[in-house]
Amino acid sequence: MRTEVATIGDDEARLLVHRAGGTPVYAYSREALRAAVRRVRAASVRDAHIYYSLKANPHPGVVNFLSTLVDGFDVCSTTELETALDTGTPPESVLFTGPAKSRAEAAAGLAAGVAVTVESPSQARLFADVAAELGVTGRAVVRLNTPYPPRAAGGPVSPNQFGVSAADYDEVAAVLRGSPVELAGLQVFWGSQYFDADVILAARKAAWERAAELAARRGGPFGFLSLGGGIAMPWRDGEPDVDWAGLGAAGLAPVRDRPAEVVACEYGRSVVGPAGSLITTVLDVKVIDGRRYVLVDAGMNHVMIASRLVAGSGRGEPSVRAVGAGGAVGRAHVTGPLCSQLDVLAEDVPLPEVVVGDLLVFSGVGAYGPSFSPAGFLSRDPVREVVH
Repeated sequence: MRTEVATIGDDEARLLVHRAGGTPVYAYSREALRAAVRRVRAASVRDAHIYYSLKANPHPGVVNFLSTLVDGFDVCSTTELETALDTGTPPESVLFTGPAKSRAEAAAGLAAGVAVTVESPSQARLFADVAAELGVTGRAVVRLNTPYPPRAAGGPVSPNQFGVSAADYDEVAAVLRGSPVELAGLQVFWGSQYFDADVILAARKAAWERAAELAARRGGPFGFLSLGGGIAMPWRDGEPDVDWAGLGAAGLAPVRDRPAEVVACEYGRSVVGPAGSLITTVLDVKVIDGRRYVLVDAGMNHVMIASRLVAGSGRGEPSVRAVGAGGAVGRAHVTGPLCSQLDVLAEDVPLPEVVVGDLLVFSGVGAYGPSFSPAGFLSRDPVREVVH
């Protein structure tokens, strides 16, 4: 099994542009979303609930469709919270995450009845105070600080600012016990964008064992445990694919001595990344010092993840093709319309001869698109989005 990305035929690409009213336009495939959810479910701990993280792509059409496929949502803001609840998903299947919530965000989460993550003693006290003021109860999921594992054997772990330290856990638990907010579960989020099945499985095992230790101290299982997700989305040429078979074979365990009644795995880019394509129009073609530049109407303000600011150099290039163009294939640099040297979407990639008005399609770009990109830069028009 490979990470299959959505493909758009030439005729379909043209029709999607007409449907959207122009370019640039992101097109998200329902068929690819369905296939991606099947992949991650098969690669997860057996019987785990699958949560979709809206941070990867909060488009309402995407979220509404995924609500029919996943078991819950991970949200990081009050806007994402409302998007998730607007699908009809019950509040008990929504987890409101984030390392430092404001008083207004705490009130919104408690008023909505969703589970909320707590990441420090002071945040525990905040939720306790707000719940008392509102006259409501609540469900807290304590995120445990977890250094991110190296991506390759022998590398260093990555410290981070997220979660409750081991030294502070007892204080957090005590604050919650004396409040209207129940300590309902744990979140052990250990990182993102990992390809190596051995790394993923070892991180899951460590998270499971840490949760089991705290459950034993508690005297019984928690109601909820989030093991994070971590599975990568390969979108640049030359990146390794995920070992889906290895993850699937190991997904049968662990199933005994569960530290929680409900175990969830959270995924974002590995669900929506393969489903998205970006269609853009060629605005100009020119040659400078022997280099062919193809300038398009999509820029880093629409697809920041492809820009040199994020992609850098030497990390491979996104998959891009020309719609309906023929003739000899040569090398090209695809750049956007912005007044910035960083506005490079693909360097030295194979493309046939194209002319002004032709369409290019970037594949596998459904994650971290418009909401991750600096849409306000140069005050240009926003990108369009459709689900098909």
